[in-house]
Amino acid sequence: MWKKYLLLSALFCGITNIWAQVFEKVKTDFVGVMQPVSTWIDNGDKINLIAYLAGDYYKNDRHFVTSQANSFLSKNKFKHISTNLPALYAGDAASADYDGDGDEDIIVTGLTPDNQLLMKLYRNDGGNRFSAIREIFTPLIDGSLEWGDFDNDDDLDILATGKQFDNQLLTIIYRNDRGIFTETNPGIPGVYYGNATWGDFDNDKDLDILITGNAGGLPVTAVYKNNNSKFVKLSQQFIPLMNSAGAWGDLDNDLYMDFIVSGEDSEGYPICMIYKNQSGTYFGEVPVSLRPLKGCSIDLGDYDNDNDLDIIMTGESLERPYTIVYKNKLGFEFENIIAGLPGVADGKALWGDYDKDGDLDILLSGLTICYDFIGDIYNNSVDPPEKETERDNNIFIVAPMPDLSVGPFYYYIFSSSYCDPEGGDNKAYHMYISNVHLQHKRYELNYKFNDLLVKQVPNWGQTDRGHRTSNGFATKREAEASRKQVLESYRSTNFIVHELNW
Repeated sequence: MWKKYLLLSALFCGITNIWAQVFEKVKTDFVGVMQPVSTWIDNGDKINLIAYLAGDYYKNDRHFVTSQANSFLSKNKFKHISTNLPALYAGDAASADYDGDGDEDIIVTGLTPDNQLLMKLYRNDGGNRFSAIREIFTPLIDGSLEWGDFDNDDDLDILATGKQFDNQLLTIIYRNDRGIFTETNPGIPGVYYGNATWGDFDNDKDLDILITGNAGGLPVTAVYKNNNSKFVKLSQQFIPLMNSAGAWGDLDNDLYMDFIVSGEDSEGYPICMIYKNQSGTYFGEVPVSLRPLKGCSIDLGDYDNDNDLDIIMTGESLERPYTIVYKNKLGFEFENIIAGLPGVADGKALWGDYDKDGDLDILLSGLTICYDFIGDIYNNSVDPPEKETERDNNIFIVAPMPDLSVGPFYYYIFSSSYCDPEGGDNKAYHMYISNVHLQHKRYELNYKFNDLLVKQVPNWGQTDRGHRTSNGFATKREAEASRKQVLESYRSTNFIVHELNW
């Protein structure tokens, strides 16, 4: 959640990407938002997709909620289009052709500008016009929406999860019978800060459900099998996560749906896991080198047209927010392509071929570490040039995720904020930095730093504690040299530097 005093790692804010770009930002008139309600909408023509982006943002300490739509105009430019789609935040949107007329309709849920819960279905009437359908849906926030035909009657039903007005958690299926929606209870616990998603994991031609998130203070990850439209929880245990997201996809091209989940465990540690589907009967944990993110979004799609599913993720590690594109090299091996996209918290990234040229582009929104609200579209260049080698002397390139089978590594942690640590009105730029330590357990130093910082600087609790930056090195000498450069850089920009050693 956005706080008035935003903690940031200031030096990251001015860094320019030095690698070749696969995705290039195009011109839109979007206002950046966090807590987005967003989706692509297909008008049924052969020209382009509509990008719908709602959400909230702050300007001059005032809170705004917006509804925006852009349509592709030319190669590198979008134009604003007027719709009657609502201004919402902290919800979700899902588009699909539920009435079979050749264009995509949209269902949305979330909070309105006056903090009322809303869930409404809009029929696409063409010409960028949408009609609100007089169906009654239970509004949910901080959850998810998804279309899918769970009862195999050739029309699309709705899967929804989240928190209702009285904070009760629900997972609901709205069964579609020729355009009439009936609320049904599938017997699946509701979650918030998570999602529920359809996928036929056992290849029996009906849709099962993966769910992950916060189930009333407890993390949960579970799979429910569809037995003739009744859902039965698998006995297999999966790592329970909250502030999480999950996605189905055949990641190894063996014709069985695997799934990926990322979030935080009960102790607050970020975890990312892929489960390989063993012929529709069991899921095996797959060790992968994906960066674990919490408060995340995950979308799967073949961005490079090599017939396998790639991954785009947004979310926060213990040190800062990320947006990462992973190229699928099969065998559950994934390569971070260093896409140069701004990392976002409280955000979302969605694949979509907006110009219908055969490759997947990106709709990205959220809040960066530099307190920038993002609402951007990135064009996919399909055949990018060779990636350039990163400069070895740039200490502000993202630190590698520690591989404890190779390490341990020497780390130091630093953090900065514009505030008065004493709690008064004498605000200035302050920076706190630890000494160098040998880290044996992933993120243990971050947690130690967090605890000391909050204890020694009580006013620091007013800021977002999630953003801590840590740099890791193979030798103590390298870590000390890097730490010295960081200190010099902060001091040269007039930060008040505080040593936080142990």
